[in-house]
Parts: sequence; C-alpha cells; structure tokens
Amino acid sequence: NEYKSYLSNMLVLVVVWAIFTLTSSESFVGDYKNGTDVVKSNILVERGSLVRIGMQCMNDNQGYLTAVLTESTTEEVFLTISAACSTSSKFKSVRRFSPENEDMMYNLKVIGSDNTMYNITLDSSPVYLNLETPLLDTLSQGNPIIHTFTLPEYDNTSYRYVDVTIESNTTDVVGKLIATSNRDELYKFLISPNESTPDALRLSFSTFGRIVLSDASKPALSNATWIVAAVLFNDSLTKSVTITVRANTEYEYVSKIWILVFVSCFGFILPLFSRYIFNYLNAEKNVSFRNWFRVVINWFYRGNKGLSYLTGFLAWMLLVSAFQVVHAKWREMIDNGDRDVCFYNEKCYRPYLGYYDVSVNGIASNMCFMVHGFILIIFVSLSETSCYALNHKNYDYSIAYSFGMAFIFEGFGSLLYHICPSQIIFQFDTLFMFVISQYIIAALIDGNAARRHVFNAHFGKTKRKSIRVPKLFLFFLGPTYGFNFLGNLHYIEPLPDPIAVCFFIVLGIWVISMLIWAAYKANLLPENIFSPPKIVFAFKYGPDGEEGKVVDVHEAVTRKKLFKSIGFGLYCIAVLIGFILVVKGDLVISIFILGELIVAVIIMTAAAFLNLIRDIWQAITAKKSKVPAKLRCLVPFGIILYLGCGVGVTATSLFFFTILEVTNKSLKPWQSRQLNSPCLLNDFYDSHDLWHFFASHSLLMIILVVVQMSKPCRDCYLKYLVHSNSSQDMMNKQESKLLRKNLEPDIVATIPLKE
Repeated sequence: NEYKSYLSNMLVLVVVWAIFTLTSSESFVGDYKNGTDVVKSNILVERGSLVRIGMQCMNDNQGYLTAVLTESTTEEVFLTISAACSTSSKFKSVRRFSPENEDMMYNLKVIGSDNTMYNITLDSSPVYLNLETPLLDTLSQGNPIIHTFTLPEYDNTSYRYVDVTIESNTTDVVGKLIATSNRDELYKFLISPNESTPDALRLSFSTFGRIVLSDASKPALSNATWIVAAVLFNDSLTKSVTITVRANTEYEYVSKIWILVFVSCFGFILPLFSRYIFNYLNAEKNVSFRNWFRVVINWFYRGNKGLSYLTGFLAWMLLVSAFQVVHAKWREMIDNGDRDVCFYNEKCYRPYLGYYDVSVNGIASNMCFMVHGFILIIFVSLSETSCYALNHKNYDYSIAYSFGMAFIFEGFGSLLYHICPSQIIFQFDTLFMFVISQYIIAALIDGNAARRHVFNAHFGKTKRKSIRVPKLFLFFLGPTYGFNFLGNLHYIEPLPDPIAVCFFIVLGIWVISMLIWAAYKANLLPENIFSPPKIVFAFKYGPDGEEGKVVDVHEAVTRKKLFKSIGFGLYCIAVLIGFILVVKGDLVISIFILGELIVAVIIMTAAAFLNLIRDIWQAITAKKSKVPAKLRCLVPFGIILYLGCGVGVTATSLFFFTILEVTNKSLKPWQSRQLNSPCLLNDFYDSHDLWHFFASHSLLMIILVVVQMSKPCRDCYLKYLVHSNSSQDMMNKQESKLLRKNLEPDIVATIPLKE
C-alpha cells in the first residue's frame, strides 16, 4: 500500500509539473515601414526556458530583416536573427536559454528594409518530455527539435539509469541525437553536430538510437535539467520521430551474473560423460586427493609443460597490450561524447554502474569461457592423476592443459572486445580463437604421431612427427597474429601502397607455404619432392633386458585417394578466393584466417573422429573385451547422444550469432543500430550473450573429444589396441610385448608391422 501511495503521489506531481511547463508560442505577421518597429513589449520568459525566434521574409524586394530580442530594462540584446528577402527565402530560427536564476522580461523589435513583409514566431519555452510518455515530433534540416526533461525527486539511489530513445520509420534519412545538461554543448552541437562534445552524449540514427545516462556515464546522471536535441544532415528531407525518456529505478546485475556462472558450472558433466563413453577403459576410480595435489605441484616443475607455459606468456603479452588499445578507444568515445565509436546493442545496454560506462551484460557473458576453461583444466589434471597413480611412464598432457588456458584467455579477449566493440578491436576478440584452432590441428597431428623420444632412442625418419612448440609459435601463431593486426589496420585505414603491396606479397607466400605443408602432411605431394615416408626402428630386447633380436618396422606409404585430392583442391580454391577478397578489401582478414582454420579443423576432426570410433568399436566388440556386457550398448548410445547434443548446441549458437544478429561493426553506426534487439533473457542478456553461452559449451564438447584423439597417454591408448581385432591380427605376442616395453603403442594402429 505504501508503494502504491508513493506511485500515486509521483503521478500527481508529474501531471502538475507538466501543466505548468507547457510551451508558450506566438506568431507575428506584419509589414515593416521605416525605423524600428516594436513587435511586442514585456514578454515574460520563465527562468531556464529555451527562447526560440523564427523569421521569414515574405516578399522578394531583395531587402533584409533583422529581429532583435532585448531585455526590457537594460535594452541589452539577448537574441538576434537576420534574413535576406528573395523568392527562395526560407524560414530561419535561432535559440538561446534564458538565465536560470530568475524570470526575464523581453522586447521584440524588427529592423530592416522598407515595405518588407515578415512572419516571426517566438517560443518562450521548450517542450518538456514526460517520463515514460512518447512524444511525436517532426525533424527537418534547419529546424532541429529540442526538448528538456527533469527527474522528479532525484537522489543518488532513486534512479539507476535513464534511457533517451529516438525512433523513426524512415531508414534513408540520417540524423544526430544528443543528450546533455550543458547548454554550451547544445549550442556547439547545433552548429556542428560532429564536433567533440565532452560533456554530452551523441550518436547518429536512422530508425533507432538510444543514449543511456547513468552514474557511470559522462555526463553523469543528476538532478539537472536535461536537454535532448536532434538534427538532420540532409537539407531536402524531413523525418517524423518519436522521443521517449524512461527511467529505471530497480536495476541490479550482480545476481544475474552469478546465475550465469552457476549455470555454466554444470558444464562439469560434459568431461565426465565424454570420458566414460570415449575412454571407458581408462575411467579409473583410484584418483586420490593426495595424488591429485602431487600432480598439481608437479605441473610447475616437472614434465613437459612447455606449450602450457608459452600459452600463458602469450596471453599476458597480448591481453595487456590489447587492453591498452581497447581502453584508449573507449576513452576516445567518452572524452568526445561520441557513441558511434563503439558498436553496442543499445536496446539491451546495461551499464556497469559506478565503474565503467560499458555494457556489463556483454562483458559478463564471456565468463562462460572462463568457467569452462577451469573445468577443462581440472578434468585434465584428474586424468593425469590417474596416469600418475597407475605409474604410467609415457603421458604428456601439455596440449590438453593449453586448451583449458586458451579457453580462459579467450574469455578475457572477448571481454576486452565488448568494452568497445568495433572493427579495429575485433582482432582481440579472435586472439585465442586462432590459438584454439591451431592447437586443435597440432593435437590431432600429435595424436597420430610417434613420440620424439622414440626417434632419439633409435633411428629413422617419418612424417608422423608432432609439431614442436617453437615451430608452432614461429611458423603458425606468430605470422597469424602479425598478418591479422596489419590486415585489420589496412581494412580500417589503408596502408601506403608500397607497404600494402609488400604486406600482401608476404601474406600470399605464407598462405602458399601453409598449403604446401598441409599437402605434405596429408601425403599428397609427389614422393620425389621429399624423402619417402619410411622409418626403420631397431628395437633390442630380451627376457632380462639383454640384447635380443632386431625388429625393423616400416611405415607403409598411404595411397593417394581421389576424393582426398579433390577435397584438398577445393579447400585450396576456397583459400585462394578468400585471399583475393582480402586483397580487394571485401573481406576482413580476421574472418579469412579464422574461416580457413575452422574449415581445416572440421576436416581433420571428422577424419580423426572416425578412427576414434573404430578403436572404441573394436575394443567393445573384441572377444576378451574389458567393457562389461551391459555397457557395450550404452557406449554407442552415449556416443550418439553426445554427437546429437553437440550438433544441437552448435546449431543453436550459430542461430543466435547469425540469424539474431544485434550489431554489425562492418556497417555504418546508424545501420548497425537498425539491427539492435531487446534483451531476450532475464531483461539482461541479448542474443549475442546467448551466443557466448552456447558457443562455449559447443567448443568445450569439441575440445573434450579432441583431447581423447590426441592420445595424451599412450599407455592408456594401448588398452584399446590390445583388445582391437585388427591389432591382434596385425602383430604376434612378441611384437605386442616389444611395443609395450618401448611405450609407442600408436605405431600398432598407424604403421603396419613386419619382421
């Protein structure tokens, strides 16, 4: 009841306040003869009102007219306007605010050529905007609209933020909107709408525009008289607009962020589910806290963790530099008052009150990636703990840990981008998407590679080698970032021709080199170009460790299949077309590189996944399979369910990203605002935030499978091989014992053996 009474009293105050602030407008039509005509004396203007004089000369005698508004007592000129008389004369107007401390009395006078007809209008007060009440107005060049509003009973806690919205049905007429409490900024805006306004907020619009005032904005929300104005850029057009001011008094965002984090934590189900269906034979339950703690301690000083360490180093180096650039871009928007610098979804803009004038929902939704990154790291550490407890000797989880770290840093990179979304800042959003894509390729190659310590212990050569970490950074990640940064700069502001030519030549050489390397790894090049893919291992063993017989292991040359060559050729054509579009400026280089990587990842993941399914199927159907009979049907069903859920989550994320697009940084700011959409969830998250949520889950499901396909523990993988029908037929007991001893079991699956 107290709340209803409060609302009723507020409504009464607003109505009374509106009645006493109606616009007072007069028109004067006359014929100027000679001397100075006093059109009207003692015009009362309320304090703080906006005074507007409009005048038009109504004949074509080539004369002139000047209207002057002076103070009644001092005769000091307050406002003046002049107009030339001709057949094409138009209506002109000027505006100025009267003093706020007291009401004023003015006289209106006319001076000009003899026998000149005039039409003068005088508005002694602006049109006030009532909260929550849309106001329809007409906007034309030379006749901007100016309105004011105040916040009844304002204090620092009563109003959380205020939306100033302008809407129109006209898409091809562009205007500019400003909101300020500083009159000097308004005068500056009316003269030059694109000039910097440090104490005002302004933006361009066609069908929609919204300015959000809060305690974090500049100017900050206060109990001052706020001015809302709009102008057009086109001289010959008019535009009907609707202006609405809405105040939010119950805005709260902390609980909504924690709800998102809590829901994201349910992602821990995905690692458990994936391990039991894709690696059931190694889903041991003998993981103790003591062993896990030892593994965590060992991560800092024992084992091969080079890729993980370099991933952290790369993150610190890039993210700190990126934040400097992003913060400078955001500061440019704040200091100039130009909301066109950053591309926000203004219809679902939720300010970070008290701290940062950014869309906090766009930032918070990236926490999904960080939560899932920590979940992935914990899952990998538990898997490594299992190997540690079983005294496995040949495991390397460096790539798997790197995936978790890349997830976390991708969340930070996307967070930085959403501080000030724009084309030049987009490169930071894709920082660790490049890393994750290239890590997937490296992991899949590593899963089908012979470990390097085998080559160090014996002799031979092969294509089946993993990518060394220094080479990964030098030839892949380093050039990717370099070309991405320079390419985005060229897309925004073209580089000088000599530099641009050199840039695209080097980029083309790098792209061709990557394609040749991929063809080499896929065994699609003629054998006379590179050495034949043959290796010879000399394993010496005996019952008590003494020297025994020597076994030669030869790698069979994979035959070139027609569909494989055709597929790679189509991929090369797609890369070539993308490169041409980048050179022409029709495609952003970030999209080109990321698209090229994603297509390669999809192809390689699909091929490796078929091999994984083959190994699982052979393990569960073998005569001496360790998979319980009651689970032999559940494992295939789980795989189908996992794939179905993965495809569904991926499709949902792409739907929110593409179909329900809310901004487009490649368009003009007013065109991007036409895509703005209201919040979809909890009056806080929009479709792009939901894209973050579903994309994080989708990527986590893919990475979990990739980790299994990378075979981080070869001893674990051996459990599948010794139960594989093909491997039992391929090797005898002596060879099986040999391979177990030398801890290189994937040779069994990928390299046919002979003595």
